[in-house]
Amino acid sequence: MSNNKKYKGLVAFDLDHTLLDHNTWKITPSTLESIEKLKDNDYLVIIASGRDMKNNMSIGYLREVDPDALVHMNGTMVEVKDNVLMDRIMDKDLLKRLLTYCDHENFPIGCRINEKDYFINHEEVLWFDKNYYGIYQGRDFRDPWELLNLPVRSLAFYGSREKSFVLQDAFPELSVMLFSKNFGADVVEAEYSKARGIDRLCEHFGIDKKDTYAFGDSLNDIEMLKMVNVGVAMGNAQDEAKAVADYITDRIDEDGIKNALLHFGLI
Repeated sequence: MSNNKKYKGLVAFDLDHTLLDHNTWKITPSTLESIEKLKDNDYLVIIASGRDMKNNMSIGYLREVDPDALVHMNGTMVEVKDNVLMDRIMDKDLLKRLLTYCDHENFPIGCRINEKDYFINHEEVLWFDKNYYGIYQGRDFRDPWELLNLPVRSLAFYGSREKSFVLQDAFPELSVMLFSKNFGADVVEAEYSKARGIDRLCEHFGIDKKDTYAFGDSLNDIEMLKMVNVGVAMGNAQDEAKAVADYITDRIDEDGIKNALLHFGLI
């Protein structure tokens, strides 16, 4: 084992619609209190998100939860308190083919790097911000082709469910994973996932798979929910996530995380 502290187990939490209630844009007090109890009970607490948890849109939530480790950008980066365990940059030839295809189809795709937004069809991105998030994100749009010279780990596709299926069929070497409201998707190389990131952390900390738990709500959580010993879907989760979960808890606004942690005796 490569870490001195011995943990009882690992508990991973997705952020959006799992920790973070999009109706209030806050993490519920019962969730934060429960996470602190988990830490006190010697469980390794992880945020496992499709987001870059260190950009300006997310770092406030990161600081609020203060996890022991991060699996972010859908498992392409794994960190333990700024110690990077895994960092996968998307293949440049694949990225060029993807951008060329999306440019031809006018599919909105790209990512935010260093607080700058590199997107094809950025008008659709602004529509998404208004209709999905309900707020203006303060975008700083730049030439999306600059991505070919930047460290791209994960991309965001801001199109319909149907278009996401078209993109997945065109690029089987990628995983195109829908957001919670069936509009928009995370896009990463198919061999990377939150599950792979959790597996890396189990190896690093010497945690047995029988002592692993995960909470999620979306398609990018499915592999994680299946991989851990106990996968918990939120009551507000997509049907596909509920179908693979071992347990379905209450909704995010009904203390779902606290209730499940109590149910399994983790707090």
